[in-house]
Amino acid sequence: MNTPSLQDFPDSAEDWLARLLSPECTASDHAAFEEWLALSPRNVLDYAEVERIHQLAGALTADPALHETKPHPAVRTPATRRQRAWLRPLAWAAALVLAVSGGLWLLGDSRPSPPSAYATEIGKQRRVDLPDGSSLVLDTNTLVQVSYQRSQRHVALLKGRIQASVAHDADRPFVVTSGTGSVRALGTVFQVQRQDGGTLVALLEGRVIVSTQGDTPRRSIELHPLQQLVYGVDGALGSPQRIERNVAEGWTQGRLIFEEERLADLVTEFNRYSHDQLVLSGSELGEIRVSGVFNAGDQTALLATLRQGWGLQAQPIDGNRIELSASQH
Repeated sequence: MNTPSLQDFPDSAEDWLARLLSPECTASDHAAFEEWLALSPRNVLDYAEVERIHQLAGALTADPALHETKPHPAVRTPATRRQRAWLRPLAWAAALVLAVSGGLWLLGDSRPSPPSAYATEIGKQRRVDLPDGSSLVLDTNTLVQVSYQRSQRHVALLKGRIQASVAHDADRPFVVTSGTGSVRALGTVFQVQRQDGGTLVALLEGRVIVSTQGDTPRRSIELHPLQQLVYGVDGALGSPQRIERNVAEGWTQGRLIFEEERLADLVTEFNRYSHDQLVLSGSELGEIRVSGVFNAGDQTALLATLRQGWGLQAQPIDGNRIELSASQH
């Protein structure tokens, strides 16, 4: 059997909303929807607007004025009043058309709510307060999809990094999926970052269970507060490592904190916040150890610190790249 391609699925935000609300919606549909969102930030914005209109339409259907059906005595009224009386139901009818424009199933409140997509641009951060009382902090260049089912609250991290502060609900665990793994929590504070080589999970409060599946057999590890681990694209789980809370939470306050970190790792982290990308002139520079507290995205201050503290020079090269090299004596 051939695997469906994106050509077999909707190509507009309106059609995706209809597909996701349909009782025939499958896991393949959700996976394809995530791929469609990841194709372009425009797709995320279009879907968010369509979903907003759908929610407004739902609010209109709940308006008691729409359900008033009491008969009124037949009396003669002036022509202008008759015209106004005729226009009012026409306006309500237009509102009803809007409410069902995506399909009659939009009125069914017993089914799972459609996914909501949230995103940030490069260099921006955002806080999202969720309907269940939980909240997300989205780091730079991040894309998530949030959905609610009867059995769980689900966040799909498609790219970037989030910090989740989860409201306790024993009947509906809070699950974040990223790559080949998932993080399951009931009430806690934790971070998930999607990286090229896998996913980083850091626990600040409470407890979470990290599970993976892939080329390796499915595995699970429970993290304790102030621990983190990395799992790879093959599903292999790394060993939990100790972390400092102020370092882990620094980015949520716009600060990047490094304690004897490799320069290569510092450059990778800073590049996430800027369109201008730092590169190293040689791999040996990447092993320089750097400590400091920097404002996320303040590339100018970083370059000044590297020049003063480590004698590194910055030189613009082709495109939007800035090369770091050792000073020539």
